[in-house]
Amino acid sequence: MNEGGPPAHLQFASSPSCTPRLMRWTRTTPQDARRMPWKNGGGITLELAVGPTGASLETGFTWRLSSAEVAASGPFSAFPGIERTLLLLSGDGFQLAFGSRGSICLDTPFVPVRFAGDWPARAELLGGPCVDFNLMADPARCQAGLEVRHLEAPARLRLGAATVLVYVARGTVAVPFLEVHLGQGHLLCLEGGPGDLALLPGYGGASLIVVRVD
Repeated sequence: MNEGGPPAHLQFASSPSCTPRLMRWTRTTPQDARRMPWKNGGGITLELAVGPTGASLETGFTWRLSSAEVAASGPFSAFPGIERTLLLLSGDGFQLAFGSRGSICLDTPFVPVRFAGDWPARAELLGGPCVDFNLMADPARCQAGLEVRHLEAPARLRLGAATVLVYVARGTVAVPFLEVHLGQGHLLCLEGGPGDLALLPGYGGASLIVVRVD
């Protein structure tokens, strides 16, 4: 997904609910992701995927997935016109204050919070550094949302959206149809796939963040 990142793969896919068609998929590991400074210079973000391909903060984007270490208390960057969905991946978390709009405490992993990108936001750490996951989308150009799935047994992943992205937040998971194994921190991007895919979590289960973009 990222410029200079891993190549995309093409595969014919079929299921009882749809006719065979070409599926494009890409796996991005933490090593493949692009490290870049926050818009306000206050930290470093690991950009996992962005649409359209090659988009940047300077040129603008339709949607963007990233993960960042929040190492110190401070303001979040402003993104006017963008909707943000944020959740805690690890660490004690932080209090996120929105000025006159109130505040919310992100101290429980995998509980998403949505807010407007132009709201003034400041994070106050509750303990040491923590890591978050961030979905940003332009509602004028796309519809995007996420869900968290905790797998303890084989499951099916429903596709159907133009782009489906699966981030492994905890554990490992195999996708037999693609013959691919995803480790913690890996992202799988699927475009134009079948009705659903089988997912096989590794020993101890897995926690996935599934993002759908139309």
